[in-house]
Amino acid sequence: MTPYLLAIDVGTLAARAGVFDAGGALVAAASASFTLHRPLEHHAVYRMDDIWAAVCRAVRDARAQAPAGEIGGIAFDATSSLALSARGEPPLDGAADVFGWMDHRGESEAEEVGRSGDRYLDYVGGTLSPEMHLPKLLWLKRHRPHAWARLIAVRDVCDELAFRATGTDRHSVCGLACKFPYLPADETPWRHELLARLGLPDLVGLGQLSATPGRVGERHGTVCAAAAAHLGVAEGVPVAIGLIDAEAGALGVLGRGFLPDMNRLIALIGGTSTCYMSWAHDERQVGGVWGPFKDAVFSGFWMHEAGQSLSGAALDAVLLHHPAGPHKAGADEHAQAAADVLALLDAEGPAFAARRHIVPDWLGNRAPLGDGRTRALLTGIGEETTRRAMLEAYYATARALVLQSRHIVEHLNRHGYAIDRCALSGGHLKNTLLVRLYRDALGTDLLIADTPEPVLLGTAMVAAVAAGLYPDLFAALDAMSPAQQIFHADPAWRAAHDASFAIYLKLFDVRNAIEAHARSIPVHGADR
Repeated sequence: MTPYLLAIDVGTLAARAGVFDAGGALVAAASASFTLHRPLEHHAVYRMDDIWAAVCRAVRDARAQAPAGEIGGIAFDATSSLALSARGEPPLDGAADVFGWMDHRGESEAEEVGRSGDRYLDYVGGTLSPEMHLPKLLWLKRHRPHAWARLIAVRDVCDELAFRATGTDRHSVCGLACKFPYLPADETPWRHELLARLGLPDLVGLGQLSATPGRVGERHGTVCAAAAAHLGVAEGVPVAIGLIDAEAGALGVLGRGFLPDMNRLIALIGGTSTCYMSWAHDERQVGGVWGPFKDAVFSGFWMHEAGQSLSGAALDAVLLHHPAGPHKAGADEHAQAAADVLALLDAEGPAFAARRHIVPDWLGNRAPLGDGRTRALLTGIGEETTRRAMLEAYYATARALVLQSRHIVEHLNRHGYAIDRCALSGGHLKNTLLVRLYRDALGTDLLIADTPEPVLLGTAMVAAVAAGLYPDLFAALDAMSPAQQIFHADPAWRAAHDASFAIYLKLFDVRNAIEAHARSIPVHGADR
């Protein structure tokens, strides 16, 4: 009997585990939550022991629901959060030891790196996001030197999870290429000159950072005895070199036959934040877009990653903070808001919320501007506090997120891509308003894979390669990908969404002018 595959995803607030068969069918899944701590403004941290405990609970619960059978391979994906191992007490506030991906304390450090002129910037879109690992680590060394002195290792969370599962300390090229000053295509991948200039020459000496990383799907190691007891799986099961959660979500929706159509397809993974993944045979420099990252998922290919730092979280904020909102942001509240907006759109057409337009950058712009300090711009705001006003705000936010997605796609297409299809995955699939907007306003055909858990499925594909079921990720895609539905835009809405997109582009330029003006004003006192 072909063994099952175990996929574990660590998101922003919970760990999820899924058991899959070799054909990609999900047979059981479970989740367990953990706490995100925000001790100070712009700080977002975790305790790694809490994350690991949630992983173990989710795995045991999923295994209890699954049919009897052996696990043939395990893989982890995780947010691009950064785990710190240190002697003595944990190095971050509140007994924390993990920088959350959305931690923005290093905004000034990111701008400093951006002014360096180092060629590393050519591989992160020309500017550095504070969500990368380097600004956070630079902040730590400068502001908490005693904590820095106690560090013995830093690992992407997916690598930390594999380390705990196997006892083997290795890094995935996915995390190194996407989040560190590490260029896999270079003869000497680490940007030692940049690290020395910043006062971080000792970074590469931490743990196994200087060792050659593994490629996604290779074997990281096998389950050790201690982890087997905690996870409820057999000792000796192969564990894969893992990957970042957005990349896993992309694998889950790219579909069969991806390789020949690579230049036409983008994967959109929408959740708390949104990531956009595209791949190319050749190296392409695209300003304001992270990458190109060589070997980050598929060996020999270059990946670009664009994104929105807040997307689902922005819709949460409307429900939580608008005077007429439910002050809750669960699945039921989103479903009701989306249904009510769609009913108003069907009744009133484009006249609904016609004055409300947004540039949706509440936590900086990942793409296509690549500026972590810029903020959102909103129009059409009045004194109304009715439920209709809340629904208008909800719709304007959702539409703005999709129009910025269109902006990103068009930006990529001006740099060598010919994207005309978007594969959607993540929590945004559960929002009927967002799905309709992605269909009608994105400017591409919309593909939706027939799977309830695309992120876990992508991670299961990685586990399948490590287990030896398939020779590489392209073969796993062709064997395990589900069927896809294709949706074409409603022509009745084309003119309205085109007009809204033109307004968005004008407001984008206005907002950038406001930001430039604000930054030209001298700042008195200490920088926050």
